[in-house]
Amino acid sequence: MKTIFSILLTLISYVLGATALFTDPIAQDTIIIRLGSGEEVIIISESGNEVELLKQFDMNAILRDLDNNEDSASDGKVYVEIQDQTGERYDFEEDEERLSLEEKLERLEDKMRRVSRSSGNTTSSSSSGFNNNTSTNRSRKHRSGTSSTMMFDFGLNNYLSNGNFPDDTDELYAVKPLASWNIALGITNTTRIAGPLYLEWGGNVNWYNFKFQNDRTRMLKTDNGVDFFEDLDVVDPRKSKFVVPYVNAQFVPMLQFGKARRDGWFPLDRDEDSGFRIGMGGYAGYRVGSRHKNVFVEDNDRKRVKNRTNYYVNNWRYGVRFQLGFRDFDFYANYDLNELFVEGQGPELNAFSFGIMF
Repeated sequence: MKTIFSILLTLISYVLGATALFTDPIAQDTIIIRLGSGEEVIIISESGNEVELLKQFDMNAILRDLDNNEDSASDGKVYVEIQDQTGERYDFEEDEERLSLEEKLERLEDKMRRVSRSSGNTTSSSSSGFNNNTSTNRSRKHRSGTSSTMMFDFGLNNYLSNGNFPDDTDELYAVKPLASWNIALGITNTTRIAGPLYLEWGGNVNWYNFKFQNDRTRMLKTDNGVDFFEDLDVVDPRKSKFVVPYVNAQFVPMLQFGKARRDGWFPLDRDEDSGFRIGMGGYAGYRVGSRHKNVFVEDNDRKRVKNRTNYYVNNWRYGVRFQLGFRDFDFYANYDLNELFVEGQGPELNAFSFGIMF
């Protein structure tokens, strides 16, 4: 019955430009239109939504269907079944939200092919086929091939000395736990291996920021190794930190249950339906610098002193990485298996970091 009411409403919109005159509705869901010839068209709406739904149809095509329809029922009424340009009836009761992305793409592709055939526009057909095939291939590649995205790690870093924190023995190189930040920026590729098994691999630039507990802590490179000492000459110390950047490569096998973790290049682009994921792998990096910075106030003037040298820091680092995620949250933890300083040239420290992934 909805289609009958819709075609009558279309006829009204066609005639209104010259002779139609609207009257007040005699009921909440009934509209009467009196034409110039004295005839009346009555529109009865069962749900009250037909006016909005009618906007989805091709008005010219509906009028042509009405003009060509010579069948009438025994009661003298004309019945015209509304269809779209492809000959496919619209089903407004279908819950489109329940369709998967693949089903939506296949339905759109099939509809575009029908439209192209009915219009006879071969150029449009070729273009539509190309675009939709491209979208489908991209979707399949994302599921079964390799997808890439930017990655951003933000967390805290510290180090252990023989399994203990240096501040347990009040060492000068003990760091402030909540002020020593770890930052990494790079690209992560996700490759599906089989079933729920994926491999996350890529590269990044990573910064260790060790902010010392004692703002008077200073570092000095000597022939016998790196020496940590306390600068007692500074009246008003503000900051002392040691920064070591690396260029890294990492490989993390992951078990992912649900959709892919990210969808797009922006770090915060995630699929809200992503499931649970967990994995452990390794990484290796090469040091690209190191510096010690201290800040103090002297004569009401804030001064910064930077010393750039290697301080006998190992050029290479390698370790294990753990990742855990659910939906739009990801956690990481790194632990360096080799020591921060060259053996015998500094304290025995194994650096680690943990935080969240964007």
